[in-house]
Amino acid sequence: MAKMSTRDLILDVALVLLNERGESSVSSVDLANEMNISPGNLYYHFKGKEQVVEELYAQFHARVLIALQEITKQARGDTKETLASLTVVSDILQQFKFISQDLRGLHERYPSLRDSMRKLLGFLDQTITGLVCLVMDKSKVTDSSNASKLLAGNLLYTLINFGAYKNLLPEQTDPASIEEHLYLHFLPFL
Repeated sequence: MAKMSTRDLILDVALVLLNERGESSVSSVDLANEMNISPGNLYYHFKGKEQVVEELYAQFHARVLIALQEITKQARGDTKETLASLTVVSDILQQFKFISQDLRGLHERYPSLRDSMRKLLGFLDQTITGLVCLVMDKSKVTDSSNASKLLAGNLLYTLINFGAYKNLLPEQTDPASIEEHLYLHFLPFL
């Protein structure tokens, strides 16, 4: 087994810590302390938390793009396949939940990520709209009043906000899964 580089280990630990506490609650010193390394060792690899967040965002962005490209290639308008595809996107959002649960905050605090975030959300919206159009066409549903665009917006909203919604519920509440929420959007097409 190959030994993991310190840089990769920092990113792995940072992802766990940021997902647990949220980006705004974690400092570079917190990250160094969590890893039991000196802040100097952390700064040798990253010049601060901003670079760590930017690198993790780049990984997130790349994974979402790859998933969307694969989804687009395989799209046939089948409702169940479309739901499965959206679940893949949901899984990536949950793996990087510090991003999906604080898009606005990250957008405000990290100007270097703004364009990339806008482009990614635009591509997500475009891809989901295309998937919805395929499902509607296959189901022979007329796209009146921009229904596909509205449905795509609701799906994107659900994907992005599900984790935050779930975290805000009382602990004893057993919320529906993301799959169930997405399924309800497509219920008229089944």
